[in-house]
Amino acid sequence: MARTEDFDRLEYEKRVNLVIDHVSAHLAEDLSLEGLARVAAFSPFHFHRIFRAISGETLFAFVQRLRLERAALALIHHRDRSILAVALDHGFSSAASFARAFKAHFGMSATDWRRGGAERWSKRGKANRNPGKARSRPARHGGPRKGKEATMSVRIGELPKYHVAYMRYVGPYGPHGIPTLWKRLYDWMRTRGLDTADAVKLGIAHDDPDVTAVEKLRYDACVVVPPDFAGDKWVNVMDVPGGKHAISVFTGTAHEIGDAWSALYRTWLPGSGFEPDDRACLEVYRGNPEVAGRPGAFRCELCIPVRPR
Repeated sequence: MARTEDFDRLEYEKRVNLVIDHVSAHLAEDLSLEGLARVAAFSPFHFHRIFRAISGETLFAFVQRLRLERAALALIHHRDRSILAVALDHGFSSAASFARAFKAHFGMSATDWRRGGAERWSKRGKANRNPGKARSRPARHGGPRKGKEATMSVRIGELPKYHVAYMRYVGPYGPHGIPTLWKRLYDWMRTRGLDTADAVKLGIAHDDPDVTAVEKLRYDACVVVPPDFAGDKWVNVMDVPGGKHAISVFTGTAHEIGDAWSALYRTWLPGSGFEPDDRACLEVYRGNPEVAGRPGAFRCELCIPVRPR
């Protein structure tokens, strides 16, 4: 039987995750300690200590890091946007404050980042990482490759808004922590009768390993639930936005899915007439994702949110 302190920590983690989700969705807004403490239903006096104890970084450092990482991605994906516009879109009050923060975090100016610094940053980070599962926005700076990647099948489709229950993992993407997270979610689903033949599951990797430190990468394992479904000690609930996505069917293992994500960004996206939209990419699992006769293999849809250029 689980101990009382285990339940208490789960409750704290759940409430901190609500704040992390709120910050991710409102980066351009004022994110005060008092307002975020209300989201978590904690006293502002204690909340910054609780947040640091659960997440491993201060609330200010987390907000600043996420704003900078999202801005760094926007500088690459939306080259038509000025640096000032990107800064304002991500919660910075001026070009000067953004410039100082960006250089302190990445060791280069935003202009240098656009002129090739992003690729150098990615390569430098990968030298210290183990290969593994890519996030929803994987490596994209390399040149196009020939062969199987060039013939990959991609369609443009609309996904609905999903109401999901989720569990979260923080750490390196790859075939270790994330499969364990899915096992925990499936165990929880079985106790609530949610492991049905037509169940829809989502994998959401919130951070880009080209930009975010490997120990801070976030991944959610989700199952779609009814609109009135409430969370409990083990899961949070949230709405995942729908909309236009580039969708490609993947069949393979956790060791192989990273290459599939990279191929979408490296080979398909540049000539597609689309650019990534500012929403999380999704892995959509429908029914039983296991592949008969292939231990460890699964089937899912890789979905990149897109908008016309």
